[in-house]
Amino acid sequence: MTNPPGATPTPPPAIHHDPWLTTRQGSPLASLAADIWACIERFLSSGRKPRTDAVERRRAIVQNLAANLAILAIRYPLGHRLAVQAYKQAKTRYDRPDFPRGLLMEIIGEMEAAGWIIRYPGVSRKLRTTLVPTSRFLDMIRASRISSDDIDRVPGGETIALKAVVGRNRPKLLINFEDTPETRQLRSEMEKVNAAINAADVRLDGRPQPPTHMVRVFLIDGPEAPHVFTKHGRLFRGFWEHLQRERRGGLTIGGEPLVELDYRAMYLHLAYASQGVPVPAGDPYAIPGLEGYRGGAKKAVSALFFRDGPMLRLTGELRDMLPEGWTAQRLQEAVAAHHPALVPVLNANIGPTLANTESRILVAVLLRLLDEGIVALPIHDCLLVPVGVKDAALMAMREESARIVGVAIPVGEKPTA
Repeated sequence: MTNPPGATPTPPPAIHHDPWLTTRQGSPLASLAADIWACIERFLSSGRKPRTDAVERRRAIVQNLAANLAILAIRYPLGHRLAVQAYKQAKTRYDRPDFPRGLLMEIIGEMEAAGWIIRYPGVSRKLRTTLVPTSRFLDMIRASRISSDDIDRVPGGETIALKAVVGRNRPKLLINFEDTPETRQLRSEMEKVNAAINAADVRLDGRPQPPTHMVRVFLIDGPEAPHVFTKHGRLFRGFWEHLQRERRGGLTIGGEPLVELDYRAMYLHLAYASQGVPVPAGDPYAIPGLEGYRGGAKKAVSALFFRDGPMLRLTGELRDMLPEGWTAQRLQEAVAAHHPALVPVLNANIGPTLANTESRILVAVLLRLLDEGIVALPIHDCLLVPVGVKDAALMAMREESARIVGVAIPVGEKPTA
């Protein structure tokens, strides 16, 4: 995408560097990492006899980068990059203790010089440093038939992330929060979910997958804002979240194919519940004047939940999803006329709180299903569950939403292929 002169650069699609990944012992990827390490170690040692612990740290970093780059090459389309934290900062709860930032960047530099990666330098406060594998690396991935089951994970890693918004189109800042009974409870829940998924036989196209480490991400309004966990809170970093819908048809748990169950018009139902009013009968996105533009109506309603003040103009994306000639004012008036009970919460930035409620419901459902011996894979307001336990999952989704917000939010089944 081309940016206007002086505009903030649009970040390329990227996955975040995971310092806890490594290569599975004895795998083709482990052999490739050993080749990369041998290629650059003589330069890192600088002719002196290195300390054993220093050598092992460097080897571990090379294995980690090889695993991250392999994930990028195997799972993500061309154009995606690996985002790394390049600038030095004090250690935080998110860092791997044996991965000094300076040494990580030194090894990235050596891998770049040796022709294994291409590095795109970051722009201060705007873009992160990103990496992509070179054709040499990709050729080795293909020639060695490296796959996701060549990737492993070392123990550790935070499962609760608190991020601060620092500006439009700028990377959110990780906040080094202090633990409280609340955060320990949130972490315990996530550890239970991750442990269950990793103990289950989750496969894609018949192949085992590397260990999962889902993270629940909360947002605050700025770096100096109070450290609260009441906004957002969705679960991220499950590999299945990024699969195209047709590829999800290749997912199985215990050899059983999965179905995708999702809450219908969840934000609308949560917004109505917050006002103590039932949702009117019929399609809530059937807004007069937007017949045939349901996608635009849905996006418009969501946008009005995430605004603090009236919408003054339509974004280009939203304009393209609406009939010709529609303006921001006309759109807001149409939504308000169709949903008069929601007027108090439109343009009131209730969205982050709705997202938090959504995530609380999903976690509650996941934990309830685990108590029933059922493992599910979450995707925001959806669950992927084995076909044979679909009815139990549907019941759990309805009943947990009713328990938390007082309304049984309707649930439907989506095709996975």
